[in-house]
Amino acid sequence: MNMGMNFYKHYLAPRVGLAYRLREGKYGTVLRSGFGLSYTPFPDNTYAYNYPVRSNNEYVTANGNAYTGVFLPSGQLGNFSNGFPAPFSVPIPANGIITNPDPTQAYFYIPQSYKNAYVLQWNFAVQQALPAHLMLDVAYVGSHGVDTGASVNLNPGLILGAGSAGQPYYQLFGRTVAETQFFQGFSSTFNSLQVKFDRRFGSGLTMTTAFTWQKAMDYQSGDDGGLARWYIDPNRNYARADFDRTLNYVQSYVYRLPFGQGQKMLTHGPLAAIIGGWQVSGILTLRTGSPLTFTDGGVAINATGNTETPNQVGPIDILHGINTGNLWVAKTSFAHAAVNTFGTTGRNIWSGPGQFRLDAGISRWINFTERWRMQIRADSYDVTNTPFFSNPNTDINSSAFGYVTGTVGSGVGVNGFSSARSIQLAMKIVF
Repeated sequence: MNMGMNFYKHYLAPRVGLAYRLREGKYGTVLRSGFGLSYTPFPDNTYAYNYPVRSNNEYVTANGNAYTGVFLPSGQLGNFSNGFPAPFSVPIPANGIITNPDPTQAYFYIPQSYKNAYVLQWNFAVQQALPAHLMLDVAYVGSHGVDTGASVNLNPGLILGAGSAGQPYYQLFGRTVAETQFFQGFSSTFNSLQVKFDRRFGSGLTMTTAFTWQKAMDYQSGDDGGLARWYIDPNRNYARADFDRTLNYVQSYVYRLPFGQGQKMLTHGPLAAIIGGWQVSGILTLRTGSPLTFTDGGVAINATGNTETPNQVGPIDILHGINTGNLWVAKTSFAHAAVNTFGTTGRNIWSGPGQFRLDAGISRWINFTERWRMQIRADSYDVTNTPFFSNPNTDINSSAFGYVTGTVGSGVGVNGFSSARSIQLAMKIVF
């Protein structure tokens, strides 16, 4: 199928890994390192914007009532016997140039020579065995994205205060709307220290402690969602990624209680039958908040596509207040910039509220015979029912500036892994 763009076939994605035992013995030391190159495939079906010019074919119901039938653009009733008409396509002239009589019609296109972005990844780790079934891993992990894709406006205001006169396509074609291109040429970096402390199963206990100190930098987070914030000075866009979390800590454990048959304590008797065979487990997660960009909706820069930010006039004062009446961040740290000038603050200069979550479970195996046994268990997610607060309002021109008034929705996207406390009971029989 012709998608209106050249297809590049010469992708090479090598990977290499090395491991070296530095010290033998019970408490040995192992060095590990790896490098890889991988490609990022095009994120969605917007290839089809190019050929033919994409148009949405809509079929509406009469009076908006789904039970009265669907009518085609020709006025014909849409049903199984009539079927759907051929999709409508925009005719393309022989010279390849489509005239645009409406200067308010926005466009989105993919460069004909588009190539997939690629990511270089590397790591170096030291693994040390320790007494008491313990293992320590310390690693540096990094990556570098090259020619990462992003949506950019080709018709932004390039002169502060000039309005539409500062837009390049206004002078040529009288166009003031955005001309969105899926652009290649941005880059990203990621650097992190990752520490993991494992206790292999012994004496009824296994656990993993993991800590990450990281920094992710990019010009724009995501592929075709949202546009760059600044075009007059594109380097202002390079900052912490929207998904960056500076510190992450995760503690997980499984512990078999030392009671009952075959254990150290209360191996016989009625009490052993009641409290024996139980196992507890849990996962504790702590992490810093998502980045904040402070804006100023009250100062005009009169340059389409660019974002105004305030001046920072003092240290950012974090008050940690929640809900109306309790500021999370003080407004006194900021001031309006002069008209038609950018403020001194940039993208993602601070972080919002952090997150805490504890999941826990308890289970027990009951043996009936050598073949038949049953497990009963109870699991609680977000045991403490701790809310994950969303970022505060960051527009200094808003009366709600600095207030946290909501929580993060459930899911595992950029903003978090929120959910209300839930308890799950289960039983299974194994034979």
